[in-house]
Amino acid sequence: MAKDSGIVRTFVVTLFLLVAVISSISAQSSPTLQGVMDDATKKGFSGVVLVGDLQNVLYEHAFGLADKERKLPHQVNEIWRWASVTKQVTAALVMQQVDRQHLFLDSPVQAYLPMFPKVVDSPITVRNLLQHTSGLPNPDDAAPGAENEVPVFYRVSPARTTRQRLSFCMGTSKRKPGERFEYNNCDYIILGALLTKISGMPYKRLLQKELNSTLGTSLRLATKTGSKESKVKGYLDKGQPEPTIQLSAFGASGALVGTPRDLLALDRALLTNRLVSKPSTETMWKGEPKLGYAALGAWSFEVPLKNCTGDVALVERRGEIGGIQVRNILAPKLGRAVIVFTNSSAVEFGEIWQGSGFSYDVLSAALCSKAP
Repeated sequence: MAKDSGIVRTFVVTLFLLVAVISSISAQSSPTLQGVMDDATKKGFSGVVLVGDLQNVLYEHAFGLADKERKLPHQVNEIWRWASVTKQVTAALVMQQVDRQHLFLDSPVQAYLPMFPKVVDSPITVRNLLQHTSGLPNPDDAAPGAENEVPVFYRVSPARTTRQRLSFCMGTSKRKPGERFEYNNCDYIILGALLTKISGMPYKRLLQKELNSTLGTSLRLATKTGSKESKVKGYLDKGQPEPTIQLSAFGASGALVGTPRDLLALDRALLTNRLVSKPSTETMWKGEPKLGYAALGAWSFEVPLKNCTGDVALVERRGEIGGIQVRNILAPKLGRAVIVFTNSSAVEFGEIWQGSGFSYDVLSAALCSKAP
């Protein structure tokens, strides 16, 4: 009996050690999101990461300093510039008007915005603007000058008026619409003017009516410059402070500011078709392979992620102005959103489809495990 007990004890100990080894191997092959972020902070990541599903916040942490000079740490509820995630919001507001049959994607812009130049043989459509195939003049083409290498369109001095910026964007086109994809802030600045014309209210009031009042968010357009809009300061590749930028110049293409929780509220509304109907959401999130899977206001594609079964459908929206970067990534079929803000342009996110890099690791941990 004693011998049998010894055998049993040996077996139990062996089994325990085997389970421990397997668990260790599993943990190494399936790192937690906290593990991914611990590694990222060692490499210099500074910012906020938020993961949520339709009901709960699954992960929310702040890392590093919001202001290096004043040694102010990041807070999870701080205000950030959303940069080009603004375009995702603008696209949703446009699709609301499509739902109400106040506009149609393949109608000429001039039909809704009389001031827009009329082109008979090849008119620019609303879809062209949403998908960056308009061929309009591009503010980024303006040669940077002495003011910290910021293109004149976004400079604080001399600041351009809204009318002057619209006039630039409605100038002579570079090419025929639909000829090719070219990322261009003018596309969404024009869409902002179009929304104002159709709704009869300025873009900022439309935000209040359609989003803030409905979702309980506190989104607004930036009116100040640089990091004065929030306590978060942006830093460039070598850690130097970002140049002063006229954030309001980005308008409906990139001037929104709000908290990460505001962005999660928006994502939940998009995932549940609270803002835009299901058919219009499907149209908005249909990535075009010929255009690098550009959809309307975002990119939409399927990729394999580590430890997920099958490819995962993603809707990705990126943003970057100065030293601030943001990633807003939705997994519609999983009902989850992954949000990352950083105040360093040195952070390398990588490309998800390449199967490696920071974005890929964060998504694999956030979407392919029961608990991030």
